[in-house]
Amino acid sequence: MLIKHLNFMKKSILLTLSILFCMSLNSQRNANAEYWVSFTYLPKKGMVEEFEKAVADKTAKYNATEEDAIFAFQIMTGGGQGAYQRWVVRKDRAFFDQDNAEELKYWNENVDPYIADKSGQKIWQMLKGASHGWDEPRTPVKYYVQNTVVIKRGKNNDFLKVHRRFKEVMSKMEYTGNRGVFKLVSGGNEQTFMVIRGFDSHAETFTTNLPEDGSWRDVYAELFGEEALAEDMPALNESIEMWGSSVVKMMYRPDLSSKL
Repeated sequence: MLIKHLNFMKKSILLTLSILFCMSLNSQRNANAEYWVSFTYLPKKGMVEEFEKAVADKTAKYNATEEDAIFAFQIMTGGGQGAYQRWVVRKDRAFFDQDNAEELKYWNENVDPYIADKSGQKIWQMLKGASHGWDEPRTPVKYYVQNTVVIKRGKNNDFLKVHRRFKEVMSKMEYTGNRGVFKLVSGGNEQTFMVIRGFDSHAETFTTNLPEDGSWRDVYAELFGEEALAEDMPALNESIEMWGSSVVKMMYRPDLSSKL
């Protein structure tokens, strides 16, 4: 009986050490990670004006500097049409140690009464190795298309391989557009990824250095081989859960955002 107990204790200690090692390794790996935080709110019916005024007042009071800035967007399409997203951007891990109790108390007392539904805080890690045109902070553009997908377990690399390669393609093409890739790290299904692109006009055309008869497919083949795209795209499509994909368009609301 004593031997069985000692073996159980040994296994428990080894399991604990394994978990601690993995946590330490993950902490080191993400030491320089960049985090973006989102919140989604649906105002109560008939209280949109009151909600917007309360958000604007709160933002002016607590989010007036670059360090505490928040940017607001209104969802224009899909089942979430009419809801609002608020984003805190480009933060490191130290940001989450801040005490925001006063700010949260103000929100709960002055804004929350006008809210019918909310998502809670979602924390996203920007995947810089897969993103293009998001390197430097800039004023948000007018529109964003947000594509959210859930990836099957064990298929993250199949999904990200194409996006990392797209980044290289866009860089080589000197593409003037943008494309951000994010992974959810807290606040929902950890297999959730998001791809966002922004533009100021639906008629806007971004430029490249491609010849008139060239295409991004030519660059993909040049960089990764003639058969690469034919192999990579089916693997990417297969990596996405059938039920786990949605696309919405959002409009930037500078009147509800920090004035920087």
